[in-house]
Amino acid sequence: MPPSTPGGEDTTFGLGLTHRYVSGELRMFSTAWPSHNVYEVRVPALSTSGTLNQAQVVREWGDVLGSKRYTGSGASWVYGLYWDEQDRRLYWSYADPYNVSNPNDPAVGYSTLNDSTGTATPVGAYIFSGRLLRMNIGCVMPIPQWFVDAYTGGKRLGAGCGGYFSGVHWDSMGPALGAFSPPGSSLPDRSSLSIMALLGYPDDSKDTVYSYERCHRDTNYIGTGNWVAWDPRNGIGYWTAGDYIYQGGIWIDLPDKHGVLYFPTLGNGQVYYDSGMHLAANGSSHWWFLYDPADLAKVAQGQLDQSAVQPIRWPIKYPDIGVSYDLGGFTGGAMPQMVTGVTFDSTNRRLYVALQMAAPGGAYGTTKVFVYEVQSGSPSDSTPPAPPTRMRLR
Repeated sequence: MPPSTPGGEDTTFGLGLTHRYVSGELRMFSTAWPSHNVYEVRVPALSTSGTLNQAQVVREWGDVLGSKRYTGSGASWVYGLYWDEQDRRLYWSYADPYNVSNPNDPAVGYSTLNDSTGTATPVGAYIFSGRLLRMNIGCVMPIPQWFVDAYTGGKRLGAGCGGYFSGVHWDSMGPALGAFSPPGSSLPDRSSLSIMALLGYPDDSKDTVYSYERCHRDTNYIGTGNWVAWDPRNGIGYWTAGDYIYQGGIWIDLPDKHGVLYFPTLGNGQVYYDSGMHLAANGSSHWWFLYDPADLAKVAQGQLDQSAVQPIRWPIKYPDIGVSYDLGGFTGGAMPQMVTGVTFDSTNRRLYVALQMAAPGGAYGTTKVFVYEVQSGSPSDSTPPAPPTRMRLR
């Protein structure tokens, strides 16, 4: 479990999760609410029963974005974190979630950390040219080197987790991912970076249903007859405005397992805008969506449209939520008990998933990090696929 109040702030609504090793010790970064200050913890011994071990704070890094945290409106949330060991940078994904007038705001920036002095230096925040803001916010993740060499022309980082944010036509109605190169250290703040689309469902028209492709999902919801929630059709459900994903995406790449995995929380029952013009749903559920890197390779090569890629999907039940696993609904636009960050440690083949309010009834102050091991399949096969044609996570 994360600490409850690092720096006197609340981890209940903190977003972002990433890891690094310091002198062989596994550590993780996250943020606290409301200032989005970053803190770093030692990862405690794992516990499968009884009292969960609480992570101990190593350092409170504070406001790592500083003066580089620019949006046109002045408002912003930090959605995701990624520690890049190669360049020793802490990347942050951020935005104004209700941005209705600045589609080309910066979406990703980075800071350097001085472990000797305990100070963070924000270097810059950057705009992605040719791909609108909310296609790019949520995640920063590494892209496997074999994929970079074959398909992205050296662009080794991915940006964007996707999902709906507010009433304009800039969203991805489903998971999203684009490839970009790390900005040079001398690149001016608020400069533009080139980004290559690999996945996304651009919301081209909110007024005409079925006029573009959304991510497919289960049919356990009631459509509204308009863009908020398309009615299921021919046994297919479509991503709704009440389906949430923040820093809920990771590329798993091992000698024997390959897949791009997302962790959305989906609205169930009736999905609608309430009387206060906030998103609402009668219920909600956790899911894992898995994409084949071979499909993303086809998008990078221009052989497939990004919105034509569809995932393998399955519902998931995290421990310690409640006996019936009834997450309940939400109103006021606040989705309870959703994934707030994921990170994958290839060294120990472990996937770390942070879930807020992870207790019966969705109690505050109960964010938990669940750990999954990606089991080995064919350890003798160390050759990466080019591209993979099948993948399984089990």
